[in-house]
Amino acid sequence: MATTGTTRPQADVGRLFYLGWALIMAAIIVAGFSQTVPEDFAPKPGLPLLLHVHGAVFTAWVALMVAQPALVSAGDLRRHRQLGVAGAVLAGAMVIMGVAATLFSIGHHRVPTFFPKGVFLAMNLLAVTAFGGLVAAAIRLRRRSDWHKRLMMCASASILGPGLGRFLPMDSFGLFAPLVLFAVNDVILLIGPAADLVVRRRIHPAYAWGVAAVVLMEVAIGPLAFSPMAAAAVKALGG
Repeated sequence: MATTGTTRPQADVGRLFYLGWALIMAAIIVAGFSQTVPEDFAPKPGLPLLLHVHGAVFTAWVALMVAQPALVSAGDLRRHRQLGVAGAVLAGAMVIMGVAATLFSIGHHRVPTFFPKGVFLAMNLLAVTAFGGLVAAAIRLRRRSDWHKRLMMCASASILGPGLGRFLPMDSFGLFAPLVLFAVNDVILLIGPAADLVVRRRIHPAYAWGVAAVVLMEVAIGPLAFSPMAAAAVKALGG
């Protein structure tokens, strides 16, 4: 005798999860920068205009990073898509200002003491490259929400370095400071795949690309940072 039935839909990570994950990343960034902002805005010597603009763009991205999953959680997909157009423009500004602020900081001796200048240069340039690539992929796959949201979250995790560098006691880690930074960043990045593994029983392939992009960035920093090319670039910038 034939039997009929319905196929049980595959479990997926709930919308609130992505909002919570975004809030964790935003909290780290805010907590990190809150330790330096009062000093940054002191009348003397004062923060250069370029870094003010960079900070404003970065702040806008953090706000967007929280607002977008909040809109999805509230079921307001129309505004989520509308804001996504502005988000694409903002992501482009993030890449441009990230590169500009990095080069400016090296040339004007504003590199944190716990980072060799070559490491600072390589880390920031590779981070904005990974960020830009992941955002571009997420925009291209915007009609496939399962891919889009995961790639966007990985993109945001790829630029946690500035916030983490201010949040963690980096000076106490000595030569291991970059490795500690990468390890903490990766723990936060792996929140997404871990949730997939628990809820879906398997990790979505979007994370294979997103996590790989961030890890490859971290692996490439060392060889690039201590290469003759990086040394020449730092010297040319006046660092």
